[in-house]
Amino acid sequence: MLDLSTVVKKSAAQVSCVLNEEVAVLNVERALYFGLQGVGAFVWDRLEEPSTVAALCEAVLEEFDVPPEVCRRDVMAFLDSLSEAGLVDFVSA
Repeated sequence: MLDLSTVVKKSAAQVSCVLNEEVAVLNVERALYFGLQGVGAFVWDRLEEPSTVAALCEAVLEEFDVPPEVCRRDVMAFLDSLSEAGLVDFVSA
């Protein structure tokens, strides 16, 4: 189960690059493609190093004007969708 103490890292099964103002992420095992912009691209950039969900939320709150409860909900949902696509791994909970 994903919570604020969960450590998230990019999966070894992905490759990504920046194309203009979008981050293109590909799961090389499943051939799934994600195009990330805005907050999604911001969070992805923060995953260059493993990070807790709490630290990701703090970074988003510092950069974007969003209520804390909305930020936590949206960041967790985003990370869940990346995990389902095999683009991130949860290291601990």
